[in-house]
Amino acid sequence: MDDWLIVDRIEDVLVGTSIPYNYEKSKFQYKFIMGVIKRNMKKKFDILLIGGASGVGKSCVSYKLSEIYQMNVVQVDDFQCIVEHYTKEEDYPVFHYWNNHFEEAINQTIEKKLEIMINYSNELSKALELVVNNHLEENRPMILEGDFISPSLCKKLLQDNVINKRVKCIYIFEDDEAQILQNYYEREGSEQNDRAKLSLRYNNWIKDQIEGTEIIAIQSRPWESAIKRICKELENDETTFN
Repeated sequence: MDDWLIVDRIEDVLVGTSIPYNYEKSKFQYKFIMGVIKRNMKKKFDILLIGGASGVGKSCVSYKLSEIYQMNVVQVDDFQCIVEHYTKEEDYPVFHYWNNHFEEAINQTIEKKLEIMINYSNELSKALELVVNNHLEENRPMILEGDFISPSLCKKLLQDNVINKRVKCIYIFEDDEAQILQNYYEREGSEQNDRAKLSLRYNNWIKDQIEGTEIIAIQSRPWESAIKRICKELENDETTFN
């Protein structure tokens, strides 16, 4: 089949794609779209979980991967909103502590704040497991991204000999507190020293939890090669992309 006829058929393959193309830009479009097709032929997962501490670059990575693998991004933040709205503090105190006891919370030691984050993560991941299983049953691929994806959830999913053939877990790390602080400033326009310190502590706790497991650990920097390094880990080969 002529190459341009192949391009003309690609839209039927990539249902719901946002990739625009026309014949005037056909050479670029053909190369890009065929790159996406090849990536998806290699894709060894239906669900990709991307976790890590706040301010390390998870969202940027997630949306770039969503373009490469043609998968929707689902934000853990959305589930936080739901559980905090529809649950009661007496039943799930950890979901409501920061909102209902803010002054007390901000005056806690960093060790206590870290403990609260870990407890929140573990509790929320019970709900996230239901979401992952539902997407698997419905054959609806997704990228699930957020701070509160517990390492215990990823370990549980990967220990299942059926699920682990369809699920991949990645954690993004940034080990420099100054870089996290800068990321917050660029994103939100304010200095957040205490938040950066807590994020680094959470970052290090996650790293300890996943050491020696099948969970993929990726350093966020250098930014320029982050996506390439992630794709290499996910596909377990030397393939590059443009």
